[in-house]
Amino acid sequence: MPEHIRALLYILILAMPAFFVAGRLAIPLVGAREFALWRNTWIVATCLAFLTTNFLIFVALLTFVIFFVRKRADQPLHLYIILMFAAPCVSAGVGVPGLFNRLIDLNLPRVLALVILLPIAIKLWSQPEMRRIRGIDVPVIGFCLMLCLLALRHGDFNSVFRVVPSYVIDILLSYFVFSRSIRSGDALNRCLVAFVVAAMPLALVGVFEYLRDWRVYYVVVLRWDLTLISPYVFRDGSLRAAATAVEPIAFGFLCMVGASALIAVRSAKTGVLWWWIAMAMLVGGLFASLSRGPWLGFALCVVVVILANPKTLIKLCLLAVPIAAVMQQIGPVAMIDRFINLLPFVGHADEGSEAYRSELLDNALLVIGHNPLFGSQDFLSAPELQIMIQGQGIIDIVNSYIQIALEYGLVSLTLFVAFFGAILANLAYLTLTDRRAPVRYHTVLGLMLGILFTIATTSSVSIIPHIYWAMSGLSVAAIGMARARSFNAPVATTIQRHSETRSETPDPISPPAVAAMRVLGRGI
Repeated sequence: MPEHIRALLYILILAMPAFFVAGRLAIPLVGAREFALWRNTWIVATCLAFLTTNFLIFVALLTFVIFFVRKRADQPLHLYIILMFAAPCVSAGVGVPGLFNRLIDLNLPRVLALVILLPIAIKLWSQPEMRRIRGIDVPVIGFCLMLCLLALRHGDFNSVFRVVPSYVIDILLSYFVFSRSIRSGDALNRCLVAFVVAAMPLALVGVFEYLRDWRVYYVVVLRWDLTLISPYVFRDGSLRAAATAVEPIAFGFLCMVGASALIAVRSAKTGVLWWWIAMAMLVGGLFASLSRGPWLGFALCVVVVILANPKTLIKLCLLAVPIAAVMQQIGPVAMIDRFINLLPFVGHADEGSEAYRSELLDNALLVIGHNPLFGSQDFLSAPELQIMIQGQGIIDIVNSYIQIALEYGLVSLTLFVAFFGAILANLAYLTLTDRRAPVRYHTVLGLMLGILFTIATTSSVSIIPHIYWAMSGLSVAAIGMARARSFNAPVATTIQRHSETRSETPDPISPPAVAAMRVLGRGI
């Protein structure tokens, strides 16, 4: 049997229990028909990835499938989330023969943004209230504009024209659609559960890769005639799973976001048993990545959720006692010792990784000092970074914030940090003040803190930036719901008082009543 067929069969077999459990979580929120559409579209996309021999052929066939199913979807935005991780996140240059050899670099999330998000954005743009720029939008717009302006340093039109659309598609298009499309707590939960459903089958694939020392999606990359710098990465003698994320830390990031989103969507509509089974799958995939940054990011999310809800801490403590007792009796000591050895700051596996990060920070600060405001496009050629070349012949900038400062300068980094800092500040305020909100703001806060911590341990590669820009838009939408409620509350109170006044006043068309009606008309 050909390797790509064998790999596809393994993936479909592993996806069956994942989708079975995912259905128990998603159907109460989105309905059986919508979930069946998610599952079937994911399966079709996966089969296309393994059966096509060219990335562009895969894109063409998948585009046809999307145009066929998006009309049947209750919310096409969910299809973007479900399909974003369905195939390896590798880039292929696309050009116009005779004019441009390489017009734009396409990967699966970028293709889905053009096919799914762009029509949604056009529809939203036709509504004047959606075009209005909010205060929290200013830093992200400024960040994207800064990147586009700095692209002029490339000099030739071909390079500028290649990277500028990428910035707009990856940042502004994703952020605009997610921040404007989600307008209720139920819509927010449906988007979060879509992230959970998309991550669950890949989490089981990651566990399979870890146990079998086999990257099952790598055969797709080979059939598409694309190359990877490090197709197989090991830590402490074990393969680090990557699934469609290509990079192990990006796969861990995906599982971390999925597990954190699962915490955020937990409700009375989802069974407790199925919730814990789903969490076990996602945490298993997170472990299989052997990526300590996402481990710590998920731990930070859990800590935030616990601190915001002390009752959860009591339940977890009560649950931890019997689990610890059972693990001590039946758990293999060697396995526990190996896990401890993999932990950051505690274990001794791959200690060079921590030393590399420390040295990178010191040397990167020196390079940033050469061009502090706007960075440099050839920062990798600086002598301070040349000594950081690894065995694969690359300089791994394992910190997204340093990556931005080196290439785009401190001005761009300030806009980036200001945007996400504003999101965290608003979510923290709502966590403390809006306890009765339909949105569990403390879980969204924990999710965003986990994301922002994890990108400090890795560069923005593979699916990572696509996830955090989508999640930033989702968070801004959640913040907007709170502002809409606070605006509508005084209007509702005025309507109630006006109704009481009308019941007591014999003349309903008195001048005060007419004035109140005019004010309410402008508010509504």
